[in-house]
Amino acid sequence: MLHSAVNNLPLVLIICGLMLAVAALGTKMAMRIGIPTALGFIGVGILIGGQTELRTLLQGYEGAYSIGNIALALILFYGGLSTDVRKVRGIWLPSITLATVGVLGVAGVTAFIIRILVPSVPWSVALMMGAVLGSTDAASVLQILARERLSGRVREIVELESGLNDPMAFILVATFTSVAMGAPFEVSTIPAIMWQMCAGALIGGGIGWLSSLAIGAFEEDSPEIYPVITIALALLAYGIAESLHSSGLLAVFMTALTLGNSADLPFRSTIVRFHASLAYLAQIVMFFVLGVLVIPESLLDIRVMASGTLIALILAFIARPLVVTPILLLFRFPVRESLAVSWLGLRGAVPIILMMIPMNAAHTSEGQHNLSRAFAVVFVCVVVGSIIPGSTVRWVTRLLRVRLPPIPRPSTTIDMVTKTPLDTRMMIMVVQPGSSIDGKYLSEARLPGEITIALVIRGARTHRVRGDTRLEAGDEVALSLPERMVPIAQVLFGELGE
Repeated sequence: MLHSAVNNLPLVLIICGLMLAVAALGTKMAMRIGIPTALGFIGVGILIGGQTELRTLLQGYEGAYSIGNIALALILFYGGLSTDVRKVRGIWLPSITLATVGVLGVAGVTAFIIRILVPSVPWSVALMMGAVLGSTDAASVLQILARERLSGRVREIVELESGLNDPMAFILVATFTSVAMGAPFEVSTIPAIMWQMCAGALIGGGIGWLSSLAIGAFEEDSPEIYPVITIALALLAYGIAESLHSSGLLAVFMTALTLGNSADLPFRSTIVRFHASLAYLAQIVMFFVLGVLVIPESLLDIRVMASGTLIALILAFIARPLVVTPILLLFRFPVRESLAVSWLGLRGAVPIILMMIPMNAAHTSEGQHNLSRAFAVVFVCVVVGSIIPGSTVRWVTRLLRVRLPPIPRPSTTIDMVTKTPLDTRMMIMVVQPGSSIDGKYLSEARLPGEITIALVIRGARTHRVRGDTRLEAGDEVALSLPERMVPIAQVLFGELGE
């Protein structure tokens, strides 16, 4: 296989280049229709995997599981790095509840329905399948919601939940897999689960805190060095936590969350943008590898297609709303926001990675063959579960009245690469029609003293700012302001209501 790849290196590079180009160019279309771009690479993996020896090179499910975990760690690191704790300060408890009790509840409801539909399936296997499908996918959620404007706390709680619930799902799948393989469920398992979650969070928080101190004292002025350091931290956090029998994924998320919200993090914008691209690439690799493992013939089984589709519909319309909505109502969330959060629980590659836990636990080829249909069912469920909620995000959020009307986005961006974090930020805002500053001269706009206008861009021309500069709808305005003044500026420019 390796010799063949070397001989055909130009062709391999052409194929890889075309795949990445299609993924990048298809992102805008994917956001428009609400389907993760990387989902298409499952199909590419199926086509290539059936014609090559890639399955052998991956060493079956074990190699793919390792690759999937590394990719997921990089995705969660970006999720933690880009999460602003000031915006999620009031939703930690409901998000953690959804990521723990919610995952267990969705697993239980799904298992109950599976038992009703197929009474011959043992409870242990049904619970294992429910746990596999119980968590949402951070990469899919971040991509689909990237350009959506949602009211209330819908976006924040969906994104935070998706970053926190994968560790719980991994622990539950491992536990129920052990029971399904014949091991008795012991009460001591519950403290072990709590240890994995709590220790993973503490280890990640500790590594993030120590890293922020070390990086803040680091004297390197080259911004390209810092993304290498943060990748190293992601890998170290995962490895250390897993070696101590705690949740490596939660440790990675907490490391990034602590580091990303440190006041001393240099070149913050450079680091976040790098990890955004890396997370997108990791998602592509993850979907491609999972596609390689799928046996196309198994997808032609009408029972597999019907079962996977039915379970996906049950998850979207019954299991998740039945669990998530009551939990959020207990925290006094409005019904509309609760229903929106329950619908926005997009599935991605994570359930397929989780299904590799029982596949690897089976050890023998006979045992894996017996689980191959379940693997195919999960695969179909993931594909259908990504398309149905994803493609209806705009329609459902509009129906629930939590989707805000889109606003014109600036065609210009400001890129400031600074080592020392500043007490202000530079940003571009567009003057919205009918806003309080639309049609007014700068001298009469009554901007707070802490908001400084540096430049006005109108069409393809830049204009110096003076007191007699008139602001018009559609102008792109470069601002310098403290972070706490951003909401005020959004009101003045018409991005938020008065």
